[in-house]
Amino acid sequence: MMRRFYALTAALALGISALAATPSQRDSLVAAALEYRDAPGDSLRAAFNERFLRVRPGTSLSAKPHPLFPDSTFYGGGSLDENLLPLAFGMVDDSVREEVVKNVITTIRKQHFSPKLSALAEPLLLPVLAENGWNKWAWFICDKHPEMITDTCIAPEYVRQWKERYVAGISVLPAQKHRRPRVTLKPDFSIEELDSLSWRTETPYGPVSSRFVKDLMHAEWWFELPKGVKAEITVPTAKRSKVRLRCLGWRLSQGERSSKWLLRGGSHHISVDFDLPAHVVEKQFVYTDAEFPQCHSATLCFTEGGDLLCAFNGGTAEHEADTRVRLSRKAKGSGEWTPPVAVAAPDSSNWCLDNPVLFRIPESGSPLLLYYKIRPAYKVKEGEIDLSTIAFWQARLKKSYDDGASWSEAEALPEGFLGPIKNKPVWHEGRIIAGSSTQSKYAHIPSRIHFEWSDDRGQTWHKSEPCDVELSIDCKQRKKGKAGTNVDVPADPNRYYGNFHPISSIQPTIIIHKDGTLQALSRTGNGKMSVTFSHDNGSTWSKETLTSMPQNGAGIDAITLPDGRFALVYNDFETLPGRSGGSRSPLKVAISDDGEHWSDLVTLEDDAIKEYSYPAVICDGQGYLHIAYTWRRYRIKYVRVKP
Repeated sequence: MMRRFYALTAALALGISALAATPSQRDSLVAAALEYRDAPGDSLRAAFNERFLRVRPGTSLSAKPHPLFPDSTFYGGGSLDENLLPLAFGMVDDSVREEVVKNVITTIRKQHFSPKLSALAEPLLLPVLAENGWNKWAWFICDKHPEMITDTCIAPEYVRQWKERYVAGISVLPAQKHRRPRVTLKPDFSIEELDSLSWRTETPYGPVSSRFVKDLMHAEWWFELPKGVKAEITVPTAKRSKVRLRCLGWRLSQGERSSKWLLRGGSHHISVDFDLPAHVVEKQFVYTDAEFPQCHSATLCFTEGGDLLCAFNGGTAEHEADTRVRLSRKAKGSGEWTPPVAVAAPDSSNWCLDNPVLFRIPESGSPLLLYYKIRPAYKVKEGEIDLSTIAFWQARLKKSYDDGASWSEAEALPEGFLGPIKNKPVWHEGRIIAGSSTQSKYAHIPSRIHFEWSDDRGQTWHKSEPCDVELSIDCKQRKKGKAGTNVDVPADPNRYYGNFHPISSIQPTIIIHKDGTLQALSRTGNGKMSVTFSHDNGSTWSKETLTSMPQNGAGIDAITLPDGRFALVYNDFETLPGRSGGSRSPLKVAISDDGEHWSDLVTLEDDAIKEYSYPAVICDGQGYLHIAYTWRRYRIKYVRVKP
């Protein structure tokens, strides 16, 4: 036992502390570690952890558990290699595993998904991520950063091995006495952007092939097994009714979210309906393939005929001149979205556009309205002034009289008006009321919200004064610390412009109370959402104050439900003091009876690979919420929710 302990400890210690070893030394270390990877008992693990593990519970900067903000729990000096090796060789106790894995995740994120690996750790990264519930990150690294798949980073052979075992999910169990050889098939259907996969593996008993196509709710799966071989297959649902076998099969076991089945050799076809989170009844990508690489800022609207429209920005990147407003349609009764088509472009070739907003007055014969903003494209300057900032937005409007099939020429809104700045207007007592905001070209001048309204269906417009606001310090100017210490304490009182500034807020979203009171919640730079009220149908508004709801410097949206309750879609993360923004994950739906106290209904996203942001939410007559949002900047995701 002691010989094994010293061999394993020496191998891991050398791997952790002397990654500059020669290739032959590294080979020896790997061989020693592999020899004893199954040998350690509790005493070995305890001795190893006592020497190398650093545990400081409660040190996360986030107020809630978050993959990008682990406790200070790590091995050695905390590098990627030093945490990968203990995870790979079974030295991490379950009590600290989650935080150690988070440290691996945060390191990968800090290295922009191009992790720096030693030769010792190179073959371990993808399997460690997969075995610890982060196979989505492994796929994202390989799919979105193909430049990493090289002999000097992650060798193609290691990627192939990972794909076979953890994506295609194919492995072979050797034949045993009085038992036929078996193959296990467990494809990872949870990788949402993986729309299809085809894989073939040679085994001692003959070739095994597996192919599937899927969306976010359903998969069609075909596979072929050699004669005389049985397969244990895992499907991602525990409900027998959601699995349709085109063959004879036996259910072996049932877990909480999956079930195992036994099938004989031959050709097979299986249909699987995935389990959805509670309250979610439908989810889709609005599109999967497009001519543009990035997207952002979705908006939703029903046509008079009942079709659902989704518009968003699509182009090379958010600030580039090739951005266009793209539009997809989900016809009434249909389960599919049409491919996105461009319906609006900037006025000039060197301009870009932002934040489309679809809206239709709920009256028969009313046209569809498409509001959007334009500005000079990225890094257009006039002397020292950057003209491409939001401070130089101009507002445009297009109309459609045929449910979005065709659109009028763009027209400018009256000078000084920006229209709905991100979120849909509301129609109340014959008035269109739009939440708007302005941002200054000077960093020390806070952003302010105001409201614009029309009493003649958009022919003429009026606007309120910028809301009066309480005083607060932007998070980026606060003293650094944890979320719980995120209070109005300046980082440097001697350099701060005065003691306090007004709340910096933009992009209000409006809900309507049963007594006719309007309430607007806004995105802020102060770590919490702000709120203001109007008792005269939007003409004047109360002083803007901060709420208890977290804010990460990203868009939100809310809606009034037919039963009088309210729904809010938001990122449940509070910008940390000393920072200008926060994680755009998780993304949640919350419900409230009074607009003040909110209870989370469902979490839409929670992996922090990239951002899940800028939600748009509308409600139909049956009380279903229809939500669209930016999904990692390269797809728009749609979800239908029943509160």
